[in-house]
Amino acid sequence: MTMIVPVRTTLAASEPAADPRLDAGVCAVAVAAGDAEAIIAKCGAVIDNDKMAKADRVHALLARGRVFASRGLDERALADYSVALALDPVQADALNSRGEIFRRKGDRPRALADFGAALKLDPRHMAARENYRSLARELERIGAQMPLKNKARHP
Repeated sequence: MTMIVPVRTTLAASEPAADPRLDAGVCAVAVAAGDAEAIIAKCGAVIDNDKMAKADRVHALLARGRVFASRGLDERALADYSVALALDPVQADALNSRGEIFRRKGDRPRALADFGAALKLDPRHMAARENYRSLARELERIGAQMPLKNKARHP
């Protein structure tokens, strides 16, 4: 006589339940709605979850970085853009956005480097192109004024 053993159809106690944070759609919905608080919270959950797809984490980092930058939280925005670039170094938008913050902070060489790198990745990136041009003109003016300032100090 053969004994039939029933098969368990429920999850074992040691198996993890479905993680609700694995849904990157909540971040996308917050971004589409333009809800800054939801972007910080919902995209933050996506960012913090190592099980999320890299592309989802990068998009969440860029979205949260934009919110931080718009609020003047430059260090937090820089951190998000830098992590996004570490995950995916070919993000022209992240390079341009990070360059804008470096420029605002007065770090012109790093800003120019980021704008230039963004243009190498995407030569048609209009914001990076304009940022690069305007910063190059600004640096040119500063360079042209240096001999005049030195001459005025040392008559």
